[in-house]
Amino acid sequence: MTRTVLAGRVGSPGVGVGRLLVVPSVEASATAPRRETRDPGAERARLQVALDVAAEDLEALARQIAARAGEDIGAIFEAQALFARDPGIVDPAMVSIDAGAAADEAILSSADAQAGTLASVDDEYFRARAADVRDVGRRVAGILRGEPRSDLWHVDGRPAVIVADDLDPSDVATLRPELVAGIALAGGAPTGHVSIVARGLGIPLVLGLGPGTSGASSGVEAIVDGRDPRSGRLVIDPSDDELADARSGVQADTATTAADTDPIADTGDVAIAISANVGSVLEAEAAFRAGAAGIGLVRTELLFLGRPAPPSVAEQRNLYARIREAMGQRPVVFRTLDVGGDKPATWQSDRPEANPALGVRGVRLGLARPVLLDDQLRALVESAGTGEVRIMLPMVATVEEVVAVRATLDAIVATIDPLPAAVRLGVMIEVPSAALVADGLAEVADFFSIGTNDLVQYTLAADRTNPALAELATPLQPAVLRLIAGVVAAARARGRHVAVCGEAAADPDMIPVLVGLGVDELSVAPSSVRTVAAQIAGLRVALCDALARDVLTATTVDDVRRRLASHDQAGP
Repeated sequence: MTRTVLAGRVGSPGVGVGRLLVVPSVEASATAPRRETRDPGAERARLQVALDVAAEDLEALARQIAARAGEDIGAIFEAQALFARDPGIVDPAMVSIDAGAAADEAILSSADAQAGTLASVDDEYFRARAADVRDVGRRVAGILRGEPRSDLWHVDGRPAVIVADDLDPSDVATLRPELVAGIALAGGAPTGHVSIVARGLGIPLVLGLGPGTSGASSGVEAIVDGRDPRSGRLVIDPSDDELADARSGVQADTATTAADTDPIADTGDVAIAISANVGSVLEAEAAFRAGAAGIGLVRTELLFLGRPAPPSVAEQRNLYARIREAMGQRPVVFRTLDVGGDKPATWQSDRPEANPALGVRGVRLGLARPVLLDDQLRALVESAGTGEVRIMLPMVATVEEVVAVRATLDAIVATIDPLPAAVRLGVMIEVPSAALVADGLAEVADFFSIGTNDLVQYTLAADRTNPALAELATPLQPAVLRLIAGVVAAARARGRHVAVCGEAAADPDMIPVLVGLGVDELSVAPSSVRTVAAQIAGLRVALCDALARDVLTATTVDDVRRRLASHDQAGP
């Protein structure tokens, strides 16, 4: 076919080159011709056997993927194994069998009904769970029908670019990065478990490509390009120049010489650290190879999601220690549990909140459930041994919250032997009230990290996941820029380090502004570390300072963009 470019979003960053492998729709493959109804007792027995097999398979998959990509990814499939035994899914299926349905029809219908209920909740976490429930239903139905699960790679071993409407998370978990160069989906979501698993495995993934993927044919050369965090691309039948560019990008991503793993030191005229945001040991290893100066944000909540109970102190301590080991002597900042409200965990029994985005989440949840907070703080401190531990609190809104956690942390440290070399407590600035009292927070916290994603969302009262509000929910809004400037000024007055760990840290338009505002550190995805460092190396401090002063006087986002363009990105 002729050269075709489909644009979408990035689910897992990176670039890959391979031959297309078109996968039939998972929805279409979930249906089969209706068979004559069998004896209900026999069908119930068949279903129970298939459920047990599915649960055992998923438990094995959880162990395998945990070893490859980290315990947090494995926890996704531990949760799926529980769904295969969940009365809320199994019992309705048994009732359907008693009413005359075949076992495979019954489990698909029950899983689809449960998934529909979860998908109707206006929350990313529940939508991800809906996909997991459907995944389990299709797995059980496949066992009942005797359908083998397809290998999603070319039999000749040449790298594949998988094209599909969507994929099940368990399908992605079986992929081998040496055989799969990338994934391109018509649908999907960056926060879904398919994206999370692909990121854990280091497989580039672009999604939201739309119906254009229906014209793709297996065997054609293609590029999955997720190097630009603002947009992903699938290039079908690319030119020789495009292939050469993509292959050079692949080589840059996979190079592992000793020099490549050294922390990036040359950022030209700008003195700023480039760190990484990670959620697993695999991502930490990628950050180290990319030359990240450290880890600016470890998303510890991924260890807590998709499981029936919170992880133990020992389990947490082991994961935190492995992430620290992956980074050698480079600093690591662990964000405490950021669930609750709009990111509920399975083990939470609290009643649903009318407005979860403004509910009991982040540090509020930790203070409301002291045992949960105590266990995590203890695991974090113990994981440091005699080294330094840096702990960061999410969703801080008041000085009092930090004071309360500091008291708890000090009490725990007093019981630890041996003592860490240093225990530093920082706060995320992602609530406008925290930005406005940054001077007070600087008195009780050791460092700041500005989470621009939520800061934008809460400042503009605009859901950043709502496509209709994309133009409104941008960090280039004057109100957001002024809040960031105030936070940096408060940090400087008290000698506090300030980082930016939201998406703005990798935004080419925002980077020169952040440099000009005086931010000390940018924390980005491991795959973006070198790209961001290269852009910073081309900036000049004096020009960035002038740019920042100029845009702070703007009153509209269009005005900000005009001023950015007139300064030519503060380059040489």
